[in-house]
Order: sequence, then C-alpha cells, then structure tokens
Amino acid sequence: MKKRHLVSLTAAAFVFAAGPAALADNGDETPAPEPPSTIGTYEPNIFPLEQNIYQLEQNIEDLNTDTQEGNTKVVTLNSDILFDYGSNKLSDPAKKRIGELVKDVPQGATVKVDGHTDNIPYHRGNDVLSKERAQAVADAISAARGDLKLEVAGHGDTKPVEPNEKGGEDNPDGRAKNRRVEIRYDG
Repeated sequence: MKKRHLVSLTAAAFVFAAGPAALADNGDETPAPEPPSTIGTYEPNIFPLEQNIYQLEQNIEDLNTDTQEGNTKVVTLNSDILFDYGSNKLSDPAKKRIGELVKDVPQGATVKVDGHTDNIPYHRGNDVLSKERAQAVADAISAARGDLKLEVAGHGDTKPVEPNEKGGEDNPDGRAKNRRVEIRYDG
C-alpha cells in the first residue's frame, strides 16, 4: 500500500514539474505546445460597456396613474403589471400595493372598482375577465380597508381609452392602455 502511494506521489510530482506538456498524448514523443503567454489577440473584441447601457426608467411602467375628474379621484391600475395574461390572480405584493393606494380614501367612502380589457377575445369572455379582475382588486381593497363600501363592475372591451387598432392595423400601445382596473371615489 505504501509503495502505491509513493508511485502516485512521484507521478504527481513529475507532472507538476514538467507542466501540461507531460500530460499530452500526441501519438508521438512531441510535447504539446505551450499556451500563449498573452491574451492580446482578444483585445479588439472588447467594447466599452457604456454603449450598451440604457436608461431603465424609459422601460419601467407605473403600476398606477392618478387623475381627478371633478370631485372624483380616479386611480387607474395597469392590468399588465397586476395580472398575468388571461389571469385574474393578484400576487401578494400587488395586493399590498393596492392596499397602500387606498390608505387615504375617506373613512366609509363608496369606492367603485371597474375592470376593462382590450378587444382580444378571451375564451370565457372579456366581460367575465374584466369583472374577475375588478373583483380581485376589490378583495385587496377590502382586506386593507374593511370600512369602505365597494361597487364592482366589469366592462370588457366596451370602454376603451385608446383605439385597439389604428388605420386597420393592430395598436399594441392602445390595447395595453385599455387593459386596466379603475378605482374611483369622491374625496
């Protein structure tokens, strides 16, 4: 057993001293070539990172926009951020954020929650999806503020804020703006 360890140690010492060329098996006695000592041949392929950095703020969409219509405050929630495609399920962070958005609603106020979709057909109907999404938002509001009176409605694609098509062509930006849930209250 000791002889086997001694042979292994001797072989390892030989490889360490001789370098990578000792391990080469070229089919003849020629040692393998040494690796290049510099990597200068790769420098033309190095580019400064700054040219590929973009301002993130340009690509980040707000969850909500707030507007005032007379005495009514309207909080419009972007459905593309709140919900996965074709889903009516809110994530826990989305529920928490919705609760934060209604913290300043007057005590006992009536809050209208209206769901809207674009005109792309949904297998169960856009009116169904918009109502389910509005109900999910209303449930989050109720969990945060049980004192509020909630009225929930789904409008499907009947009340677009932007055209779903322009000049007979699809309008993805318009459709995205139409996929929304609006929270309305006086105050």
